[in-house]
Amino acid sequence: MLTKIEIKKKFNLSDQNLNKDLNGQNNKKKLNDQDAKREKRINLRLNIKKLPFEISVDNFCSRYFEMYDGFKPLFKYKSENSEMKWCFSTSKRTKVFLLIFEANEKGKEIYKESVSNQLPEYSYKTIAQIIDDGTSKGIFEKLAPRNHDSTDSKIRNIRPSEDVIVQFVNWQIDLISAFDKFQNKYK
Repeated sequence: MLTKIEIKKKFNLSDQNLNKDLNGQNNKKKLNDQDAKREKRINLRLNIKKLPFEISVDNFCSRYFEMYDGFKPLFKYKSENSEMKWCFSTSKRTKVFLLIFEANEKGKEIYKESVSNQLPEYSYKTIAQIIDDGTSKGIFEKLAPRNHDSTDSKIRNIRPSEDVIVQFVNWQIDLISAFDKFQNKYK
């Protein structure tokens, strides 16, 4: 774990550099009163104290946009990742996908009823429809769980397809890589 001093050095957080952009130009622009008040209300609600180093809200905001800009391409789906686009197109599908993915990685059994029990805010019918749609699109497969023998032949275990696993893990790798590139700018 990095110390506060190491983090300040790594992210170029010295007081003299905080209000300058990458070209060394002062990036503080005067906001009108309405926008200044709005920004202040937003900034008061940010969880800056959770960061592993001390930084003022203004200084964090100037660096955050740069980090956001580096991550932005990761949230655009490539045409070859249509399965991922389907999985994350609604919050319901996202929650269902993440539960099924987690069960697959842990080698646990998961089926429609168990997903429905873990997501009580949605009806069984809604969960079943999402899983059936995902199965018909090849996103989910009915396979026995990894490292676990099912004792009930009536249970139809659900797992993500190989393609979806590869796309999801590669997306996470891209996210880590983008963060590392941002972090390395300030070494």
